Amino acid sequence: MKKGMRMIVCAFAAAGILIGCSKAPEKAVVTVTGPEGMVLSVNDQKVGAAPVTFKLNGGTYLFKYHAPGYERKWETVKLQAGEQRKIPVELKRESASVLIATKPLGAQLVVDGRVLGSTPIVLNKVVPGREYSGQLRMPGYAERAVQWSVDSARPKRVMIDLDANMVKVEFLSRPAGARLHLNGREVGTTPYRGELTEGKYKLRFELAGYSPLEQTVTLSRGENFKMEYPLAPLPGGISISSVPEGAAVYINGKKRGVTPCVLTDLPAAVYEVRAEKDGYDPVTRKVEITSGYKDEIKLVLLSSTGELELDIRPAGVAVLLDGKELGKTEENPESNMITKPIRVSGLAPGEHIVTVSHPRARPQVRTVKVMVEKGKLTRPKTITVWIANCEIKYRDGRIEVGTLFQEDDNSILFGPEPGIRYEVSRGDLEYVKRLTVE
Repeated sequence: MKKGMRMIVCAFAAAGILIGCSKAPEKAVVTVTGPEGMVLSVNDQKVGAAPVTFKLNGGTYLFKYHAPGYERKWETVKLQAGEQRKIPVELKRESASVLIATKPLGAQLVVDGRVLGSTPIVLNKVVPGREYSGQLRMPGYAERAVQWSVDSARPKRVMIDLDANMVKVEFLSRPAGARLHLNGREVGTTPYRGELTEGKYKLRFELAGYSPLEQTVTLSRGENFKMEYPLAPLPGGISISSVPEGAAVYINGKKRGVTPCVLTDLPAAVYEVRAEKDGYDPVTRKVEITSGYKDEIKLVLLSSTGELELDIRPAGVAVLLDGKELGKTEENPESNMITKPIRVSGLAPGEHIVTVSHPRARPQVRTVKVMVEKGKLTRPKTITVWIANCEIKYRDGRIEVGTLFQEDDNSILFGPEPGIRYEVSRGDLEYVKRLTVE
């Protein structure tokens, strides 16, 4: 039964008649023509460049047309199934505006014998890629040709100086790149080329690192004026400081001051800067000075000497260093058991002799060798001088002279000679009398 039905359906199909079936609708055929290079997009999908033929299902579409030098155009197109549509496209030429201005104002612009107006004048619908020309006419001024063109739809300005007394000028400087002022107004940088009216001009050239140059020139109509102006480099400067301050400064071996100092008269070059100070190693540095600029350098000098701090006890001891008197030791107000330290600076590195003496010392004179290191503070061991500073009398009548090291209400610590000390009860003593150390 099923096989029979299929045979019947096929028979209708062969006859071009289908019962209960639908046939796919035919597509519309569209042909688009337009300016050369025009590109067609349908619903933002690029189709191709005109002329182009393509098929679409029936429906409504957004056609977009774009060609170089023309304004873009959008169009809504409604197509029927099976339709054949030809769409010729006309696009408006892309154009721009041009402002023609003159100095002075009021010149007539003549194009192809027709006066278009007086300057300043705005010309609309100027097509990109085309060249335009005309003449500018104004009583009392030479007729000037003017040309204009545009590359895109952007507005453009054309300025023409109509002064009849024109001079072609070329101002150069050595080195190039100087800012040029004409009669106080900056007009550009060198090399400068242009046209000026005849007359007298004050030129001023300015370039970083060089002295400003002013010149006066007189221009005559019809001449071509060309001149190069050499610029003089400005001296450079340098600010020199040191740690510590007060170092003598030498530039290429010549003394120029004491730190901190500022030098402002150095031509551009490489210099040897040297700083010297007593008690410190000299410091040398190469410095490149640039015209018109001030450099800053800071030199750190390292000490070439050492320091010595002596702790010598007790007070009243005479002290010499390498045979030179330093004075006598003094009591420290914080404790009567110690003395104020003695500090000596600016000592040459190496061995030094410390001599201590006192009339009641044992031995009366004593020397100690100390080593001083460059750039360091040396603190040798405490130097203790044995000096009899008290007299004690025992109750049995004996009298001894020696050093009183320590005492309290019950006893004293006493030394009758160097290296010996012992405790004595105050009950065994008649008195303890202090002796002046001086």
